[in-house]
Amino acid sequence: MSDLMKRAEKLDSLRSKHISEKLTLEEAKNIVQVWGAHLEYFGGVRILFGIDIPESLLPYPIAIIQGALNKMEAYYYEQEMHDKVKLLEGTEMELISYTNDEEATRDFLVRFGNKEIIDAIISGLKNYQQTQAEAGYLIDKKIWKLSRSRIEELESDK
Repeated sequence: MSDLMKRAEKLDSLRSKHISEKLTLEEAKNIVQVWGAHLEYFGGVRILFGIDIPESLLPYPIAIIQGALNKMEAYYYEQEMHDKVKLLEGTEMELISYTNDEEATRDFLVRFGNKEIIDAIISGLKNYQQTQAEAGYLIDKKIWKLSRSRIEELESDK
């Protein structure tokens, strides 16, 4: 069985901890918002670690994020907000990219011993920053963008 399959099964087994029932709706909502911001702004780490990101880089333990997602999915389902349920379900699969810190660090160091991988990571990081800047950032509930031309203008020596 592949590591990803094992992680998916572990993620599925987290439901048996019944964390979603222990969380208040407000706690679950806030945890899901933090999780969403994490996904939006933490993508560069995925370039470095691939599918072996240390769990400690998550804003909360995996089980708590999973529980909050489950609670909000159930709430949105009851409210017949099926688009939000699907959105949250889609983010759950991101959790399988996280693994224990020791395993993730060991795999990271092995990858950095390969020149081709280092070059690909550097290229990916530069592309990520440019893509993210052009896509914009959420500021005061509005998307704010700094255009490529404005970035170039600011970086110029003129």
